[in-house]
Formats: sequence, structure tokens, C-alpha cells
Amino acid sequence: MPSIVHYVSAFNSEDTLIKQSDLIDADYVYTQCPVVTHKLSRVFVGISPIDFRLKINGTDIECTHPQYIEYDDQHLKSPKPVVQLVFPKFLFWTHEDNIWFQFTDHPMTALTNNFIAIGGWFNLSNWSRMSSTAITLVDETKPVIIKKGDPLFRVSFHPPNLDEGVILEKEEGVGEREGILQLWLEHHQKSTKDVWKPRLFSKTKAKSKCPVSFLFT
Repeated sequence: MPSIVHYVSAFNSEDTLIKQSDLIDADYVYTQCPVVTHKLSRVFVGISPIDFRLKINGTDIECTHPQYIEYDDQHLKSPKPVVQLVFPKFLFWTHEDNIWFQFTDHPMTALTNNFIAIGGWFNLSNWSRMSSTAITLVDETKPVIIKKGDPLFRVSFHPPNLDEGVILEKEEGVGEREGILQLWLEHHQKSTKDVWKPRLFSKTKAKSKCPVSFLFT
């Protein structure tokens, strides 16, 4: 039986995630391979909703949308600069047990956009959270250039039985979307590492399966 994961867009209400299999030309012979299609149907791609340009020279930053990036000196002084994009941004949650969330880069960004997204994973059933698109530059002498519609990252969801499908459901009602985001933000601001860190990689417990269960009431 398919697992259901819910999400809302926190940047633009129109932003959505696209199944990776829908972005691949069916004329490729490999799309007939069940090993390939099994995975592609469970992977979703985040698409840029805007044109964007970023140039970093040490701590000097030139950006077409400075309000859409987050950074600090420590990250800028990494071996290569690291910043966080706030577009597109999504909040995910699920009612089901032991659904792991995985965030990975998209292979085209290193070639066409001059960045690589930094990946990670955790047990979504234990900790509903916002997506985070931290990027590191490929060539720091060149700018990051993103066109509207470019793929930026991929997300996937892993249930205990990997042979089960995943249904990604977007909550689109304006009032509902805003209410969910506000409730999550209030909870997030009260949380500490002592609360959320032990939940990230642990198995879902029956008593309190989700620390933001108020989303479902």
C-alpha cells in the first residue's frame, strides 16, 4: 500500500515538486527498465520559481535577490563558499511510521548552475521539518546563475518496505497552508537540539509518533 507524505510550499504557494520520471524523455531506452523506473517514480525534483544570480568574492556578495539567501562568515570561509537558498522551500510531514526523507543534489546543477546542493536524510515520521537548500559553489571564480524552471535538488521518501509506492500530496488551501506554516514556526521556535536531535535517526515510537502532531488535529 502506498505511503502518503504531505507538504506545503513556504516560498510561493504555486511552487510544487515534480516527479523525476515526468521530466525524462520516454525515448530513452532506460525508461523501460523496471530498476530505473522503480526509483524514478519515488524521486521528486524541486524547480526554481525565479531567475537568480549570485557572485561571491570572499565575504563580498553580489546577488539579484539578497533577501532569498542566508549565510554567515563561517560558511563563506569554508574551502568553497556555502550559502542557503530559501527558494523553493517546502514543509513535509506524514501520518505514517518510519518514513525516511532524503534530500539530494540534482546532477545538472554542477554543469549548468555552478553549484552542488548539500544532501542529508532523517526519519520524517519523527520530525516534520522544512526543506533546506544549502549549496556549495563548484567554481568560486564564476557566478551561480539559475533560470526559472531549472531543477535545483531532489527529494525522496523511503518507507520500511521499499517496494511500496509514495504518494506526495500538496496542501493548497490558502488558509490551511498559512495555518500549517504558522503552527510549525511556533513549534520550531520553541524546540531545542535536546528535543529534535535524538529523533532524527531513531525508529518511530508508538506513543508520540510526531513532535508536530498539532498539524493533524
